[in-house]
Amino acid sequence: MSEDLKTQRDRYIAFSLAAADLLIEVDSDFCIVKTIGATQALLSGLAQDVVARDVCEIFTLADRAFARRLLTKARMVGRIEPCSLSLNQDQGPALLVNMGACYLGSGKGHTFISLTVLSDGVMVNATDRSAISGLLNLEGYSAFAKKKIGIKGETAPRELKLVRVTGLSHAMRQLPAAQADMLLGEISSVLRSQSMNGTAAAQLSDEAFSYIPSGKGEAASPEALSKEIQAAAVAVGLAENSLAPTVMNLELSTGNLDQESIAKALQYVLTDFCKPERSPISSLAQGLKTAMAETVKHFDSIRNLIDSNTYALFYQPVVSLADRTTHHYEALLRFTDGRAPFDTIRLSEQLGLVQDFDLAVVRKAIDKLDERQDITIAVNLSGLSIQNEAFRENLRQLVAPHKDISRRLMFELSESNSIDDLQAAGTFLRWLRRGGFKVCLDDFGAGAATYNYLRNFDVDFVKIDGPFLKDARDNPRQRALIRSVSNLCRELKSDVIAEMIEDEDMAKLCSDMGIGYGQGFHLGRPKAHIDVPREPVVAARRKGFTESWG
Repeated sequence: MSEDLKTQRDRYIAFSLAAADLLIEVDSDFCIVKTIGATQALLSGLAQDVVARDVCEIFTLADRAFARRLLTKARMVGRIEPCSLSLNQDQGPALLVNMGACYLGSGKGHTFISLTVLSDGVMVNATDRSAISGLLNLEGYSAFAKKKIGIKGETAPRELKLVRVTGLSHAMRQLPAAQADMLLGEISSVLRSQSMNGTAAAQLSDEAFSYIPSGKGEAASPEALSKEIQAAAVAVGLAENSLAPTVMNLELSTGNLDQESIAKALQYVLTDFCKPERSPISSLAQGLKTAMAETVKHFDSIRNLIDSNTYALFYQPVVSLADRTTHHYEALLRFTDGRAPFDTIRLSEQLGLVQDFDLAVVRKAIDKLDERQDITIAVNLSGLSIQNEAFRENLRQLVAPHKDISRRLMFELSESNSIDDLQAAGTFLRWLRRGGFKVCLDDFGAGAATYNYLRNFDVDFVKIDGPFLKDARDNPRQRALIRSVSNLCRELKSDVIAEMIEDEDMAKLCSDMGIGYGQGFHLGRPKAHIDVPREPVVAARRKGFTESWG
């Protein structure tokens, strides 16, 4: 090689490496021929060790089909815009890299790939993405899309695609697990290859997907996208036309909508699209209008529910695991019109009505305590309620005339919503306890916030979440963790309650782990009327659903 050619080659390599951490040359089967750059750091091997490897296998499982689709596209059109993928690491979490590729169509037909580690390096928000498909979930996608839509100028996305793949949920149930994962991976790669940076695509429900199109390059038509998804189905062994994809467009022109209205409209549109019976919404403006109408409808419905007193309390016993005598009863909401308590309470939280619900339940519980002098009742308080100053004052005024029942009225703090002002909440809980009211921290183990609450709040009881306990049956590490929680609570002078005790084996296991109290169908079902609590609770087998109102 002449000096001029060698100098020219070195200049090209230097120029390429200035914008990338690793250059990879692959053959027509996408097997590695040569690497230049940080091979050992990124691929965990020397340059000669990675030769002949399938380049797609250097990425995480969720990104391999996507990488292959991108490289196939590069061979067809010459080059691709850089897309974000997750690079496997032998030790530690995956690295987020931008992959670019070009195909010159000369020589041996090789494709040239560039990998650039993104500035944040380690994968972020991994919990928002599927480990199988690499698609965002609804929550992660909503947050991502809100930020992108809020951008002004030429880079702001103009539209969002909604994709429904009718027949997919049935196909996923019928296919063996490996083929089902392969099908989802291929559908993911189709959508991600059309999306912004290869990352702005999501699975909203079993058959509903969405993506924000890339502003660069030629976008696939709805017909072409549908054919690619159908081809993926045939490739895993499904019959032709077993999937029926449809692609819809959502205009993202925001007009005079502020950021809060954009967020509300987007959340409504995406959630609504998950319901196959609903007609799709074509613009954010229409989505906001529909969302506001739905909000008013739900608000009026729940407000009427509270005002008309069309709900009742059922009472489920919490018993001593040592002798099975009743310690107290938890008040559970039931609605006379048959609506689901969990969904109704969550909706009331979103509409700002949960404080009214909480106060109404406390009133009913006080009435029952006035009627029955031999019982103790625990009522739930939402995290949203407890951090609301007006609610705290209203609750003070409500319980002030009833000091005689303070020892028989308990409050369970639910983690349905996180508490931001821990100091104000802690001050109020201390006021309740000074007044003689017992306080229970509910759902321990369901989320990280409960550990923070235990650090900041003085409580009389800690209730361990049912699914958290279920894992302890066959998991020694989980049993050790729960024992440590029981010991910690004992040090803090808090008693422990176990939820969802389904049989005598679970009751015994909870006792062995240092838990003093239990609740569940095995120990007593929720009832509208409270039996005399002195006798041991009659065992009853649970039939598989969680009893909770908040």
